[in-house]
Amino acid sequence: MIRLLAILLAVVLVTAPSAFAQSLRPAVTIDAPVIRLGDIFAGAGSRATDPVVAAPPPGMRITYGADWLAAAAKEHGLDWQPSSSFDQVTIVRASRVIGSDAVTQQLMQEIAAHQPVDDAQLQLDDPGLSFVIPASGPADIAIDGLTVDRRSGRVSAFVSAPAGDPAAVRQRVTGRLVYHVSLPVLNHAIGPGAVIAASDLDTIKVERSHVSADTATDAQQMIGKSPRRPLEAGLPVHLGDLALPVLVHKGELVTILLTTASLELTAQGTALEDGAGGALVRVANTKSNRVIDAMVMAPGTVAVRLPGAPAPAETALR
Repeated sequence: MIRLLAILLAVVLVTAPSAFAQSLRPAVTIDAPVIRLGDIFAGAGSRATDPVVAAPPPGMRITYGADWLAAAAKEHGLDWQPSSSFDQVTIVRASRVIGSDAVTQQLMQEIAAHQPVDDAQLQLDDPGLSFVIPASGPADIAIDGLTVDRRSGRVSAFVSAPAGDPAAVRQRVTGRLVYHVSLPVLNHAIGPGAVIAASDLDTIKVERSHVSADTATDAQQMIGKSPRRPLEAGLPVHLGDLALPVLVHKGELVTILLTTASLELTAQGTALEDGAGGALVRVANTKSNRVIDAMVMAPGTVAVRLPGAPAPAETALR
């Protein structure tokens, strides 16, 4: 009986490792630079930690067929043979992604250490840029060879991730610094004759290179002005499209004023042309038909100003 038990125990000890070794892991995800025997074969026992082959790059996969698996098992002393030519193992390297936003942010920090970047935005030439790195470990970025052309705003640098890893992917990254300015714009469409108020305005940011010399850059350049043509909402406004509002219209009756230190005279006239505040317009005295130049002071009101020569001005008002 004792002899029989010894024989049975010996059979179990001999056949058990082989039985365990015959179990393949058909699909495995690993997070290491090396594929080990235990990643491929379940029940590899003490040989499970044996390195077999380099792992694929992060995010990539590799598939080994029956012949390769049989050779690997034999090399590492496993009693395993494929059950068919279709036996295979697929191994995926776990990964995570560093996207273009993180790269842009890191580059902007590096650029800011050398020059002002207020109101600037970095636009990468490849907005889909990304770095696939191992799932574990640091996710920081290393930057070297940074150059910035101050005239064109062109940026170039070498970026590698993860930083400090000898196997890190190193890639040349290029882009352009785009500077923005804030501009006042209309918050609704407006046409000639209307007077722009502060409540009619919003602010937008546009590329500085798109702003021409005659673009309104301050709200005060627009407030109190009237459009010369219909203007749309949300678009930069050219100063040439604005004018002081017309206070005196051609053909309307106006009051002509003359004020001196000792008296104030008024008369009625007809405006011969449109005029904004402060503009000189031709006015015909309705009583004498005499045509004079007068300054527009207010809606329907003009003034004759001849400092030091009151007599001719009084004559013009008769």
